[in-house]
Amino acid sequence: MATALLVAGIFLISACSKPAATVNGKKITRETLEMHLKERVADHKGQNVTIDDKKLRESVLQELISERISLDEAAARGITASDADADKEIDAIKQRFGDDMFQKSLKEKGLTLDTFRQRVKEKIVLGRFVETFAKESDVTEAEVSDRYKNSPKPFIKPARVNMKIVEFQSEEAARSAAEDLKKANADFDQYADQLGKDNKANVTDYGWVSPEFFSPSMAAAIKALKDGQYGGPYKGQKSFYLVRVKEREPEGIAKYEEVKDMIRNMLLQQKRTEAYLKWLEQKRTASKIVTNLS
Repeated sequence: MATALLVAGIFLISACSKPAATVNGKKITRETLEMHLKERVADHKGQNVTIDDKKLRESVLQELISERISLDEAAARGITASDADADKEIDAIKQRFGDDMFQKSLKEKGLTLDTFRQRVKEKIVLGRFVETFAKESDVTEAEVSDRYKNSPKPFIKPARVNMKIVEFQSEEAARSAAEDLKKANADFDQYADQLGKDNKANVTDYGWVSPEFFSPSMAAAIKALKDGQYGGPYKGQKSFYLVRVKEREPEGIAKYEEVKDMIRNMLLQQKRTEAYLKWLEQKRTASKIVTNLS
């Protein structure tokens, strides 16, 4: 009995020490798999998606295998990403969702800032690698025009507003300015420009933008303003805002000139993705892949 338990123990230790997979001799550790799996589980729970543990584990491992093959090829071609590249992406995420939400998301996914930065660098490298599979000139004007004319659904131009925005660092400053503006019955644009000259606020002629670009509460407030009206202060991620809606444009079918660049980019991404997936399938077939999920 003791001998049997000892053998079983050795077998279990040996099994646990095996990597989750090897790709052409390179290991994908179980720790790496578990980290990515935890991240994916957190994403699915946030979207209320039902999770099949076994299928999800297999899916994540296959994605890691494909990533390993692609990252190795990208490295061979000299495609890289720096910490500065990753930090720029991370700063954009923080700007959009706020630092508190960002830190909460890292904690839920079991990530440190360093591990997340490394993941971002890998995603940047993968993106740059996929871009090599087609050039912008590979999409012709005829293809763009044909997609616009023969699309099953028309290209819709979302509702948008032309705005002027005044940004304050504190709610107190924003409220004080709003009260002064109301008391003086002053022209919003002139008053805003003066605030900018006095370095009391950042003033931006924002131009045309969808209200959905802003936080939900601010978007709702902007939608309620009529042409020429101003409102605020509204709370953003880090600042407070006064805004004036100059004019509105309702949702409608977009003209070709308005969406041709978007269509061109869409077709380019399709070509790149199709060529990349074809390459990946061939590369996976030619690679030595061993998995150890059992």
